[in-house]
Amino acid sequence: MNSILFKPRELTELKDLVYKTCGINLHDGKLELLKSKVAKRMRLTQMDVQQYLSHLRSNEREVIEFIDTITTNHSFFYRENKSIEYIVRQFDHHPKKETKHFKIWCAACSTGDEPYSAAVQLKALGLSFSILATDISHSVLQVAQRGIYKNDKVKNVPLPVLHRFFQKGTEKYKGHLKIKNEIRQHITFKKFNLISDRIPGSDFDAVLCRNVMIYFTHQTSEAVVNKLYHALSTNGFFAIGNAESLMNMKHRFKAVAGIPSLYVK
Repeated sequence: MNSILFKPRELTELKDLVYKTCGINLHDGKLELLKSKVAKRMRLTQMDVQQYLSHLRSNEREVIEFIDTITTNHSFFYRENKSIEYIVRQFDHHPKKETKHFKIWCAACSTGDEPYSAAVQLKALGLSFSILATDISHSVLQVAQRGIYKNDKVKNVPLPVLHRFFQKGTEKYKGHLKIKNEIRQHITFKKFNLISDRIPGSDFDAVLCRNVMIYFTHQTSEAVVNKLYHALSTNGFFAIGNAESLMNMKHRFKAVAGIPSLYVK
């Protein structure tokens, strides 16, 4: 079924659906990926092309499952950690850190590696904090909520942090580690669409939106960046992925000197 033939209008309909739903721009180089993912859903639903397209038009749940299938989720602990490290250090130097509760929003949290990475660094310094971690994919949120990861996912985590905040798996979980509850209790995981949902507040001290805009068009990225600007409190930090850029966008963020991909409101 991977070799199914799509009519041009059918591919256009699928690409438009993906773009409208989550902002991901499936250019021509991604067509084979799109075809293989559609084939997977067709196998699972036991439908042909026409039946599946009709099903997508009328079934919101299937749209969610389909988007879930095509979104790429490659993540690991302490990935591109320099910007998070800088934010944590600034929080630790805050003049009111003893009484302040820091709020972070991980706006594309994938399988949870990023919010947990930030949380263990904040916890190690004894700071008061909460993290809202959101993603459009319900399946990656389920992984994040479980908080269980293969050992290779945490190979960049310093050993003292690993020993303090992770539990070693045994028996069927041998080769895995679980985030301890003292870290998990600081994080709330929720489904969120960066394109269509309203921001969950305007008083975050930092917003992390990393390695997701690489899938967006320039226009969509600019809209998301300016949307997230309003989620931050004054002097709040905004971090994007190292492969991303705000160049040629209209925005009000100021770059943080010496820290790539980090901005301040």
